[in-house]
Formats: sequence, C-alpha cells, structure tokens
Amino acid sequence: MTRLHALGAMALTGSFLGMTAAQQNAVPAKKITLPGAAQVGSVPQPVSNSPAGKELMALRSQFSLQQSQVMAKLRATDNEQERIELVKQLPKSEPVAQKAVEIAKKDLEDDAAFDALQYASTLGTLPSSKAGVEAREILFSKFLAHPKMKTMVASMTMTPDGRQQAKSLLANEKLPRDMKGQILFSLAQEAQTSARRGLSATEQENALEEAAKQYELIVKEYADVPGPRTGTLGELAKPALFEIRNLSPGKMAPEVTCWKLDDGKEVEDKLSNYKGKVVVLDIWATWCGPCKAMIPHEREMVERLKDKPFKLISVSGDDKIETLRTFLEKEKMPWTHWFAERKGILKDWNIRYFPTIYILDHTGKIRFKDLRGEKMEEAVNQLLAEMKEAK
Repeated sequence: MTRLHALGAMALTGSFLGMTAAQQNAVPAKKITLPGAAQVGSVPQPVSNSPAGKELMALRSQFSLQQSQVMAKLRATDNEQERIELVKQLPKSEPVAQKAVEIAKKDLEDDAAFDALQYASTLGTLPSSKAGVEAREILFSKFLAHPKMKTMVASMTMTPDGRQQAKSLLANEKLPRDMKGQILFSLAQEAQTSARRGLSATEQENALEEAAKQYELIVKEYADVPGPRTGTLGELAKPALFEIRNLSPGKMAPEVTCWKLDDGKEVEDKLSNYKGKVVVLDIWATWCGPCKAMIPHEREMVERLKDKPFKLISVSGDDKIETLRTFLEKEKMPWTHWFAERKGILKDWNIRYFPTIYILDHTGKIRFKDLRGEKMEEAVNQLLAEMKEAK
C-alpha cells in the first residue's frame, strides 16, 4: 500500500487518533509512553446489559467488523486501483458517531451513556463532526465526576473544538482539582505535539512556550494528582518540561552517559566524547518497524561519510542487551551502538516514540530533530560544511 493511501485509510478508520504527521511513521516507546487516545476499532465488553448497552455493543461490533474486513483486503492486495476503491469502501465514522450520541441521549443515567458519548467523541475528531462536538459538550456538562473522564480528556484535547471546550472548563470553580490538573496536562501535551506539525519557527516556539508554562503550573500546583494511567502528573510533567527547556533545536545537548557495545563487552561512553564531530543520535528499538526501515540508508550514509568528522550513534531502547546483540549479529550496522537499559537518556530526554532523532553540530548544539533519510543526510552535510567554514 502506498503511504498516501495507507494514511487515508488510517484517517478514515481513526486508528491514528492523537498522532501527528511526524509520528505517523513512528511507534510509541514501550513502557515509557505518555497516555494517548484509545483505538477506535477495539470492542470492549459492555458495561451495561440495558437495551442501550446492548445497542452500543452491536453498533461498535458492526463498525469494527466492517473496518477489519476492508483493511484485511487492503493489506492483501498490491493492485493500486483496487486499493483506491477499497479505501472508498471503508465505513464512514460520522453516521456511527451520531448513532452513538442518540443511544446516550435516550437515558444519560444509564451506565452505557458515558461509553456511547466517549465512542462518539473518539470517532468524531474532525472539526466538521457535529456528533463529536455534541458528544463532548454533553460529557463536559454532565460527566465531570465520572471516573473515566481523566483518560477521556487526553483524547478530547486532540481536536480544536475539544481544546476550546477544555480551556473554558478551567474557569469553572466547581471543576474538581484532579480534573483541572488533567486538562492542563492534556493541553500541554497537545501544545508540545503541535510544535512538530510543520509550523514556522515562530509558531513552534510559541507552542512550546505555551506547553512549558502549563507544565510548570502542573509541577507547582498539581504535581501530586494521579496521572491518567500511572504515576502522578508531576512525574509526567517534569521530563516533558525538561525536553522543552533543554532539548529544542538551538540548545546545547545535555551530557549523556551510556553503555557502548565494544567487541562483545560494554564500556561506559559519554556524548561529550564526540564533541568536535557532527553527531546523529538515533534512539530506536529492534522491534520498531520504521526504525529498521532506516537501516539501509544509514548504512549507505555512514559509508559515504566515513572520512568526515561525523558519528552516528544508535541508542537502543530494547529491554535486554542480548536482544540488541542478537539483532546486530544478523544485521550489518557498522557504527556506534549504545544500550540505554530503558532508563538514562530514554527517561531523562522524555523519549515518547521510536525513532527519535537528534542531530548535533560539532559544538554539541542540537540543530535538527526527527529528520530521516535524505533530509537527515542533507542536514548532516550542512553541518559538516559549517564546521569546515568555521576552521
């Protein structure tokens, strides 16, 4: 399937909810991910045996089945025209979202009502979705005290109307403290993520500054509030704030100490050991498909730049060093490899997805982030030229 049609299919099915364009070819970093939106296609067990609960279950099951049937055909064909026609056959989410809202409105006291509205909100993420807007309005006005609202907020703030609704809630004096903290955290996450959506340099700076202020407020006033899934908001906000304040392009990269694989043994290595060279830090994992897809180009790039003051460092986020060793025995990757032990740089630098890529100039300053393929190599060559001119 071509990338265009794959993304078109994913957009229609909602399976990429909450992901930026840059992240659509990345995968979440296991065990250190921040909370995100639920998958639309999943069908949980009904929370209510009422007629509304059964009706919602049937609606979700039918929609999920229709999705999976078409997606199975998409994965099975290599015919371009057939792909185009199959994408057109994917079930539209708006009618389903509207039916879910109607189910909820029959009896908002029914246990199934919240789930129906949550489902409609998750399906209706586009600004044109009237059903999604209506679902969020009801959720914010009727279900603030519902125990599932904390996780719900994370997905709601991923839409423009959802963010406006969430911001207006912050002025509500009756809003529970933990809900207010969660809204602030979700808005901060969204602002930080939006900085990677092809914005201008000024827009990126403004988005990151907005996120930083919200994280700072969380650390100051809501640090003890439980997070949506694990930990506290303070524990989640601090590394995110560190990323903004210390890891944005133009900042000097903080020191990193890590284990380097060297002739069958591990030796301690530091990022500062490579000062004076252009450095690419490729933070990845052996199970990450998009990461592995980069290997052929990285191999060619390393060969082309073998006589230049350049260093590629791949930082493994695998659970066990044996996994990395076994992979490297089969896959030729003739450059420096670090093993992070799922801590250190992975947590200190707030790594949320693989691959995460930082490109540093010879002074140790971060100049680019998350460039791949030819764009990565172009950036490296630019920095090498700057280095040559500076001598």
